[in-house]
Amino acid sequence: MAHHRRKSKRADADRARVQTAILRGSLQSHIKSLGLTSQKEYQDWCRTRGFSEGLHKSDEQKRKELRLAKVHQGESILARKRSQTRNPGNTIRQLYDRAVPKGRLGADYLYRIRSLFHALEDDPPSRRALFDILLAVENSGKLFGLDAALPYRPEDPQNTFLQGLMQLARRHRDFVRAPSDWQPLSRNSRRQFGQLARHLLAEYPDVPDFLDAAWIGPEDENHQRWQEWFIHLGTGANVRTASDIPIKLTKSMAHELLQTPELTPIPIALRRAQILGQGGWDSLVHALCQTQLGNSFEHEHFWSTVITFFLRHPMLDPAHVGPIVDYLQQQKFDGAEILQPGGALAHEPPAQPNLSMKSRSIDKLLRQVDDWHEELAQAEIGRAAQADAQHEGRHSRSRRQVRFIEFVKGSIGDFEVIERVGKQRTMWRIRRLRNNADLAADGRAMHHCVLTYAKSCRKGDVSIWSLTASEDGGSPRPVLTIAMSGSRAITQARGRHNAQPWGKNRGNIEHSYASLLTRGAAIMERWIKREKLVWGEVRI
Repeated sequence: MAHHRRKSKRADADRARVQTAILRGSLQSHIKSLGLTSQKEYQDWCRTRGFSEGLHKSDEQKRKELRLAKVHQGESILARKRSQTRNPGNTIRQLYDRAVPKGRLGADYLYRIRSLFHALEDDPPSRRALFDILLAVENSGKLFGLDAALPYRPEDPQNTFLQGLMQLARRHRDFVRAPSDWQPLSRNSRRQFGQLARHLLAEYPDVPDFLDAAWIGPEDENHQRWQEWFIHLGTGANVRTASDIPIKLTKSMAHELLQTPELTPIPIALRRAQILGQGGWDSLVHALCQTQLGNSFEHEHFWSTVITFFLRHPMLDPAHVGPIVDYLQQQKFDGAEILQPGGALAHEPPAQPNLSMKSRSIDKLLRQVDDWHEELAQAEIGRAAQADAQHEGRHSRSRRQVRFIEFVKGSIGDFEVIERVGKQRTMWRIRRLRNNADLAADGRAMHHCVLTYAKSCRKGDVSIWSLTASEDGGSPRPVLTIAMSGSRAITQARGRHNAQPWGKNRGNIEHSYASLLTRGAAIMERWIKREKLVWGEVRI
């Protein structure tokens, strides 16, 4: 009997030890969840908050304690965040001194600033320069946002003013003024950034605004090259003497470059200056910059001749510019991919590696582009047998009669006016060309490629108008061909052989026609005023 009692006591003792261990482990876990470290600290915490100091608590008591602890922790975090966001200068200093524990920041931009300091760990002078810049701009509060700084690169994570501040800091050796002396003159963040960049790096502030983008974005070779141009112009030097510019700038091109609108990407600014500086027009700038030429200057020696070719054909519909550029790139540089049996692709070398734009006919080039597109379509189908059919079609197409195309009618009416100079009476008439036959006839009479507008006229995107003059009852004589966009904006006006209606004309123009051209330009202006039209592009 005594033996059974001793055995029962031992079992009770074992169960008590197990229960104590469980309670002790549960207590320690509870203490830890409250953010505390010891039983004494826990008992003190309970006493100051009105809870029992006992160590054996029910689950409900523990839940009450935990809820109160979370409320207090939240208030503490919120207070810390408010302190950081209300005193960003102090937080920036702590970040620079590496005194802020990881993960304890109150605003997203502070995390980005910490990452920028970390990126400059191996460059202490630049890290210090960034710290000075951040303190200088901290009061303005406009350059710490994480929204896109440049609207044309919204998806780029490096497209922020904070990234720009870091790149400015890396050029601290070129500073001409101290960051602490900067005062913003605008409330606009983009203008503030430009003012800061000129304060730090430009002795002369007349650096064009579009070059501010040199500091915003990835730290690649292009941005470093553009930054050199910014600093070069900031010294008051001529843009034509800047190093590593991919095009040869004339005085006229340099002038156009300095007049570039603010939010123009830098490669497009160069291409725009190159085109306008040679007498080009905005629709050609837009069309070319939609191609690879808008962001690449590879093989520039050849592509500059292509631009000259387009400038010689101002009545070419801009819709043809992209396909022509694609065709020239594939024929001269890329080669072709041929679908092989089984689905494999074989790369063939360029068909015309020596292709040149010298003495090239626009009509022939357009036919070649059409043929190339047909070949691409057949290659997509992947039928080798189509090659023979294509070859036959290529030769038969020139023998087919061109389909008659009627154009979309517009709301603008024809215009007639009689001009009397002495005894001479001239009937001027401006009429819309209504079909592709009209375009072809006008192109033959005026010796330009207005027929390329046929598709755009059919869709209603463009309308083409012919200005004619009948002197003393004679037959109408074509004087000007006018292109108008669907938004009632005049985009082109050209005379015979692409002669310009204003200013000096190239080539030999007979005196009588030159007089008509000048007078016709004035008649066109009267029509524009009556119909309330506008000039959509730079007048050429």
